[in-house]
Amino acid sequence: MKGDPGKLYDSSIDFFTLEGNVVMTLTPIAAIGACKEAVKHRVIVVRIEGGIWHNPGFEHRYDCIWDGDDPPIDEDGAHQNNLLAVEFIESEMDIHDVFILTTAPITGYLHKIKREQQNQ
Repeated sequence: MKGDPGKLYDSSIDFFTLEGNVVMTLTPIAAIGACKEAVKHRVIVVRIEGGIWHNPGFEHRYDCIWDGDDPPIDEDGAHQNNLLAVEFIESEMDIHDVFILTTAPITGYLHKIKREQQNQ
């Protein structure tokens, strides 16, 4: 990640430009924006972890975890999945004020693709 893991980010653009996958703490608006933009970046949201921001610091909440579909997946399926991710954030944002997104390429997890290529 190119950004600061101890900072709260309010821009979905930062998620992509600063490579925030798995580590960037996002406001609900930034997280929703990243979910909506994900397919344009050829990724699917596979997990969301919600929590509470303590300025600085992310308190993980085990009652606020969402798991999406696993790739490989087509763009339409990824788009539908990412809309469900948006719905999850919207349903949790009154209680949980920050979110961490985990995304993966819609073509599949890179480590699995490499393993399959090695086995051929």
